[in-house]
Formats: sequence, structure tokens, C-alpha cells
Amino acid sequence: MNSTNQSDKFTLRWGVILIPLLIFGTVILLGFINAKAFVDILWGYFEWLMVNLGWAIDLGALGFVIFSVVLMLHPIGKIKFGGQDAKPEFNTWNWWAMSLCAGMAMGIVMWPPEALMHSISPAQGMNLEPGSHEAILWAMRTTFLHWTFTPYAIYVVCGVLIAYAHYNLKKPYAVSSALYPLLGERAFGATATIVDALTLFAITGGVAGSLGMGMMQLGSGLEFVFGIQPGPMVWVMIAVVIVASYTTSSVTGLNKGIKWLSDKNAWLFIALMVFAFVFGPKAFILNLTTQAFGQYINHFFEAMTFTDPFPGGDLWPQWWDMFWFTDWLSFAPIVGMFLARLCYGRTIREFLVVNMVMPAVFGIMWFGVFGSITVYSHYFGGADLAALMEQKGWEVLMLKIFDFLPLANIIRPIMIITIFISFVTLADSMTSTVSILSTTGYEQLNTKEPPIGLKIFWGVLMGLTSIIFVFNGGLDGIKVVKTMAGIPILFLEILMVIGFITHQFKKSKATNKVFEPDSTSLKS
Repeated sequence: MNSTNQSDKFTLRWGVILIPLLIFGTVILLGFINAKAFVDILWGYFEWLMVNLGWAIDLGALGFVIFSVVLMLHPIGKIKFGGQDAKPEFNTWNWWAMSLCAGMAMGIVMWPPEALMHSISPAQGMNLEPGSHEAILWAMRTTFLHWTFTPYAIYVVCGVLIAYAHYNLKKPYAVSSALYPLLGERAFGATATIVDALTLFAITGGVAGSLGMGMMQLGSGLEFVFGIQPGPMVWVMIAVVIVASYTTSSVTGLNKGIKWLSDKNAWLFIALMVFAFVFGPKAFILNLTTQAFGQYINHFFEAMTFTDPFPGGDLWPQWWDMFWFTDWLSFAPIVGMFLARLCYGRTIREFLVVNMVMPAVFGIMWFGVFGSITVYSHYFGGADLAALMEQKGWEVLMLKIFDFLPLANIIRPIMIITIFISFVTLADSMTSTVSILSTTGYEQLNTKEPPIGLKIFWGVLMGLTSIIFVFNGGLDGIKVVKTMAGIPILFLEILMVIGFITHQFKKSKATNKVFEPDSTSLKS
């Protein structure tokens, strides 16, 4: 069915749409009036939230990891989304590529130098000498903490529970449907409006913030390759190209735009990683990654509950660990919705392997390779990357490290293309999913794509928001707004988990069996 011809049959959810629009309108207006004061207020509020609720964020994120592992190992993992006869729409490669690129492609290209940053300025509460071997190992394992199993666990919990409610309980394709096992029909109506409006608010800010950082990184790339000095006009041109690209791709639909982009993006990731490993300091990469991974496993629970509670500290866990966890939480409902779109005909166990385990393992390899090269270049290769970071910003480091590898003039443009495609893929998948969340009538039309006009509206809005905040020095402000939205989503996700567990417990009690799938699910 053609959503373009039937767009008049969709009904806009104005209660869901207007709330994030009003919030962002207010934020943008205040940012114009006094950007610095507004950002300072936001950061102060964010700090208060992290100090007083950071423990809950840590425990919640840890709980999602444990819940994901239990689901994967428990017999309940045999449940198939859509029932025993449901057939998958995508092969495993395309499924994994779309999952990887929608959930983390932006971070993969931006944050491998995080290990160097943390080794230079380790957490005060860890009592490490900056630049020491212990600091380097701690920094690498901390990078693994931020970019592997924990963020994907946060994503897949939402994804599994939304998919279960939609395909197996036959509820609407919406975040609020995951509350049905807990609240029953009360999960819909006003509750659904509040939940889905919060989701739209969080993801619009999240994508806008990510696009803003992408604009700055691509601007640095143009300076590296072509000598073009980044500035307002360059950022506007980059933003226009990105917005036009991801909006066009989103309009073409899931099976064409996103699937094609994700496939190419994943192959570029693999090619760049293999090239960097082959021509980089291989022994150092393998040794540092291996030992840091061992420390990551051995200290996992300690790292996940690191709060540094003593007065006079530097609030490192609040500004880094908790910041990242709330960042992932702000993306979780909408990424979960997107992942749910891809999993029809797959089991819960397959979902967790493809959407958590496989991307996390890839993340360990990717950050191990590029993080090790960055660390080696700075401490043992004679490059003062700390001074470069101080002068140009952290966003230049990922492009700079190609100076220490052969064929830099060829590989760096490829990396810039990869960065561009990564942001387009992220915004593409989020634009499509946000558009679906903004409408009703999706199920009744039996279509996989919302109206084209709505996709264009959300695509342009996120692009414009990122431009406005970059120009007004308020990118930090929008990052805080986005991560603050992650805190209520933490409790929303906890309620989803409680509802799912309660639902399964009631079924097992009624049938006197530990595992009894729904009639629409795979029979044990």
C-alpha cells in the first residue's frame, strides 16, 4: 500500500507533537535571549540531577544488562515475534547492519579518542597518575563500558518489550504499548500521549545534538582535506546536505534508503578497522585491547556502580558514566521502536544476540583498534594529541590519527564519507520512527511507512534545531536537555520491565509451568 496516496487516512497525534515543539520553541527562544546564562542554568540543573539521582541511573543501567542476559539464557528466549509461522523480513547481515548504524554509528566515528582523553584526565576517585600505564588501562576499559554491552542493553530492553507488546499481544506500534502488561488498557489514552510525547522530545533533542556535533566534526574534516576553515557558512552548507540526504533517504522507505545506507556504512566500518589494524601498531593494539577487556570484565560491577560519593570530588562519574547512561536512555524508546520494526519472525534470543551481543563485540574491536592507535600515537609515537585537542577540540582526533597510518590522503576522505553516512543513517532511521509515533492509523493501513510530508517535517525540524544551537553556542544546552529527558525514561523502562515480568509470572502461575508462551508465539 502506498502511504503517499493514503496519507489523508493517517491522523496526526497533536498532543504528542505539540509538547516537544513547545519545549524546543521555549529552549530556542531562551537560548537567543541569553545563551550563556541559559546553558549555565541547564548545566547546574543537570549536575543537581546527577548528584542526587546518579545512583539510580547506575543501578537501572546495570539492571537492564542483567535482565537482557536472563532473557537470552531463559527458555522465554524461544518466543518468536509474530508467532510460530512468522517469517523474517531481513537477513541477519542487513538486520545487524541496520541495528548497528541506527543505534551507535554516530558514536563509533566520533569517540574512539575517549580512551586518550580519560588517560590524560582520569577520575579523581580512582587515584590514578595521569598518563600512567594503570590510567591507560582504566581509560580503555571505561571506553568499553560506555560503548559496548551497557548501551545496547538499554536499547534492547525497550526493543524487546515494544516488539512483544506489538507482535504478540497485538497492541499498537508505540512505546506506550510496552506498558500494557503492567497497566492494561490504562496504558493508552492520556498515558500514551505523555509517554510518546516524552519520547519525541528526547529523540528530537538527541538527534539534533548529535547532528550538531557531526557538523563540527565534518567541518574539521574539510579543513584537514581541503583547507576550508570551518565556520557558520560551512556548517550551514554541511547541515543542508545532511538534512537533504537523510530526509530523502527516509522518504524512500525502510527497504530502500535505510537498508542500503546501513549496508554500505557497515562495510566501510569493517574496511577502515581492518586497514587501521593492519598498518597500525598491531602488537600494542592486541595487547592493550586484551588486557583492558579483561579488566572490563573483572571490574564490570564496580564500574557500573562508580559514584565517587565523597565531598570535594571532581564529579567525574556524573559527567561521564551517568551522562552516557542518560544519553542512551534518551535514545532508548525510539531506537527500541526502530529495532522492533526489524525483528518480525525472530525469537527474543536472536534479537538479543543480533542487537546487543554482536554490536557490542564489534564495538570492542573498533574502539580497541582506534583507541589503541590514539593512545600509542600520543604516548609512544611522539604526537602531542593533547595539545591538538586543546587547540582544535576533541572532534579532530579521529581524523588526525590517520596521519600515523599510510595513505592518509586517501583514507581520510573515506573516513569523512563514513562520518557523513553515519549521521545520515542515524537521522534517517530516527526520522522514519518519529514520524510513525506522530500518527495514528498505522496498523489499520497495514503499511510500513508514514506520510512523506511528516517525514520531511521532522527531518527539517531536527536539522534546524541543530543549526540554531550550534550558532548560539547552545549545543551543550541541548545535550543537557536531551540527557535530562533520559532520567524519566529510566523509570519508564523500569516500569516496562516490571510489567513484562509480572505478565510472565501470571501466565506461569495460571498454567503451573515456568514457561508458557502466548498462543501467537513459538510453542515450546
